[in-house]
Amino acid sequence: DEKYTLSHIGSMLSERNPVILWQVLAEIIREVDGFAEDFELKLIGTVAHDILVTIRSYDLHKHLNLMGYVPHRGAVKHQKQSQVLLLVKINSVETKSIIPGKVFEYMVSGRPIIGIGPTGSDFAEILEETNTGVFIDYSEKEKLKQTILDYYSQYKSGNLVVDSSGTGQYSRKNLTARLAEILQ
Repeated sequence: DEKYTLSHIGSMLSERNPVILWQVLAEIIREVDGFAEDFELKLIGTVAHDILVTIRSYDLHKHLNLMGYVPHRGAVKHQKQSQVLLLVKINSVETKSIIPGKVFEYMVSGRPIIGIGPTGSDFAEILEETNTGVFIDYSEKEKLKQTILDYYSQYKSGNLVVDSSGTGQYSRKNLTARLAEILQ
């Protein structure tokens, strides 16, 4: 994408409303010259009405590209075109051990990932281990702001890339082989 796009692909349910993200984006738009012109928030898939209301309350609707449902092939295309991918988990103890399949699709896109979730989320370790993104706890507002600004700076200089490592261990083939070993 030509713009600095932050994209979430998939269902964004009411329980996944990352208010911390909307707060940070609104602050950056007010504080950083040129960010408002460069920025686009892409939400691809189903988005709950109350999330759209929250986005509007932070005056981010002007930057919103609400795309609705896109077939899988189109979703993969958007993943690769986006500047930064957003992965948002429900902020609860029950979801900490759930690793969404989306994290693996995001990893192969070659785009940096900002993962937002509860402390101790299992997918945080995967992002760190593979160097494919940054995990942000719901209480880490300044870390989220700095991460978005760091990626924006890299975008402006034409150097927004992911230097991933070890993602091959998460391929379907390798994971299936590991499961087969466990089941033997």
